Amino acid sequence: MKKNNKVKNIIIIILCSILVLLSIYFLLDYYNIDKYDKFILNENEVPALKEEIYEQQISFLKEKYNNDDIVGTISISDTDFNTIVLQGKDNEYYLNHLPDKTYNINGSIFLDYRVDIDNSDKLLIFGHSSPNYTLPIMIIENYNSKEYYDKHPYIYISTEKSVRKYQIFSAYVEVSDWDYMKIKYQSNEEKLEHYQKLKNKSFYETNIDVNENDNILIVQTCSNLKEYSKYSKKYMLVIAKEVK
Repeated sequence: MKKNNKVKNIIIIILCSILVLLSIYFLLDYYNIDKYDKFILNENEVPALKEEIYEQQISFLKEKYNNDDIVGTISISDTDFNTIVLQGKDNEYYLNHLPDKTYNINGSIFLDYRVDIDNSDKLLIFGHSSPNYTLPIMIIENYNSKEYYDKHPYIYISTEKSVRKYQIFSAYVEVSDWDYMKIKYQSNEEKLEHYQKLKNKSFYETNIDVNENDNILIVQTCSNLKEYSKYSKKYMLVIAKEVK
């Protein structure tokens, strides 16, 4: 009998320890997401999409967070999504650092280090998602719905030099083909073929044409859509072309 009681006590202690560890984990999660929230831009603080003040916007953000890696902001039409874009010397640092350079597992929304936000014909922007809570970039998963796309077809990139407007022409989840990461092409024919391939993979038809002269934007995050749960790698991609 005493032996049975001892086993029960050990089991209870183990269960209690697991509960404590889980509580700490979720508390840390809440801390992480709360800390990230301060980098969502408020229109009263930094007015969005007003070209006459775009240079002041980015300068203000660089000074506020003491970080010259801030290269712009990204926002989506008719939503509250408006946040900072970083660019490091590689694609690793901002996977786990915030705009103020503090370490955080949520990382930041950042631009591929290989491109120039003002001059490149193809921009790639990345950000983390989470199955436990909502991070800002996860808004792009809504583009699995044509209805959502119809209401929010534009993405804006604001930099020190301009505001670039992009019209979404494709949205899909990629699980095996990483060709979308390509930034250099052997010819205009190859470039057009690449753009058309991105368009053809879309969940739905957007009726937006693309050609080799287009500047395009790809926004990527890990997908949490249930139908892709069996894949070890699954990335939600929203792809847009620059328009006037």
